[in-house]
Amino acid sequence: MEHSNFPLKSWADAAPRLIAIAAGREAADLVVRGGQWVNVHSREVLPGHDIAVADGRIAYVGPDAGHCIGPETEVIEAEGRFMIPGLCDGHMHIESGMLTPAEFAAAVIPHGTTTMFTDPHEIANVLGLAGVRMMHDEAQMQPVNIFTQMPSCAPSAPGLETTGYEITADDVAEAMQWPGIIGLGEMMNFPGVIAGDRKMLSELSVTQRAGKTIGGHYASPDLGHAFSAYVAGGAADDHEGTCEADAIARVRQGMRSMLRLGSAWYDVESQITAITRKGLDPRNFILCTDDCHSGTLVNDGHMNRVVRHAIACGCDPLVALQMATINTATHFGLERDLGSLTPGRRADIILTSDLTSLPIERVIARGRTVAMDGRLLVECPHYAWPEEARATVRLGKALEPEDFAIAAPEGPTP
Repeated sequence: MEHSNFPLKSWADAAPRLIAIAAGREAADLVVRGGQWVNVHSREVLPGHDIAVADGRIAYVGPDAGHCIGPETEVIEAEGRFMIPGLCDGHMHIESGMLTPAEFAAAVIPHGTTTMFTDPHEIANVLGLAGVRMMHDEAQMQPVNIFTQMPSCAPSAPGLETTGYEITADDVAEAMQWPGIIGLGEMMNFPGVIAGDRKMLSELSVTQRAGKTIGGHYASPDLGHAFSAYVAGGAADDHEGTCEADAIARVRQGMRSMLRLGSAWYDVESQITAITRKGLDPRNFILCTDDCHSGTLVNDGHMNRVVRHAIACGCDPLVALQMATINTATHFGLERDLGSLTPGRRADIILTSDLTSLPIERVIARGRTVAMDGRLLVECPHYAWPEEARATVRLGKALEPEDFAIAAPEGPTP
């Protein structure tokens, strides 16, 4: 497999060449020809379109990119298939898959996921800020986009659990300066926010002052004053809704409602009726997985599974795709960088022959084919994990087989 650590130019740095290619003065690196362009900005499908790519970004989208093709240009024939943006997971935890960022990327790239927004709070519980940095650094090495949210709550339930480390407001402030940090991870201590806990408010404050997104976690059916107080703290989204009323309450208060389908959570069907029946604006809804075990990834898929499920629940396929692409990018302030197949954006492209069953037939990330027909074609580089990160399970004694014996009660069982 090809080594995939590919540096990506900013739009500003790539713009001179993108302009020259769109104008026909220079040749593109890649042209995807003869596809149906799924435009998630206008919610249209436009047949007979081409996409020209250079330096990992889209230079031109139109009915004929012949003027962008030179002798060294790679040409991919779409053959009438749909060209859709790479899928985005708006909220997830890599550790829930029992994997590192590299191995998680390797698992989901063939399913069409090219962007992830991940909160590594599990490793924060064990290794603190150092562990978060390791996850962040390996994420930055991947051929797809993995943005890190700085964990906000370690421990997640103060007084009810003992963690190896405690995340502080100073830790959050430091992490906000890292290149791959997109915001604050889910603020699970919602009672602390509502009560005005100084530590929680400090974390919210440093995130807002850094101009980054605060992830929400409001796991309560109370949609009264407590919910209003939590929203006033700055949480921009929430994935803990379980019913239509939850989804509606969140978007009415200016939050993005994240509908999740993972290995443990099945909250899309019960909430998507806010769109399909109540007619709320779908641009304020985002699809995500939250927690996906490796078995789910292997057997069922990743964001492609969530999109298919949303469609099966009655959602228009183009709306479902918006909820897994441009809606997510817009929420995190990245609409001008990814989430659609338009000039300047990262060239993250999926070719699929059907918008409902959504077979992932070819995956292009940053202008290079990274998977075809379920096969990964690139290497996902690994961070050099130190020994202290590999030996974090400490038991009071060496376990023997008899330690796992469970004695049956004496006498007949009821």
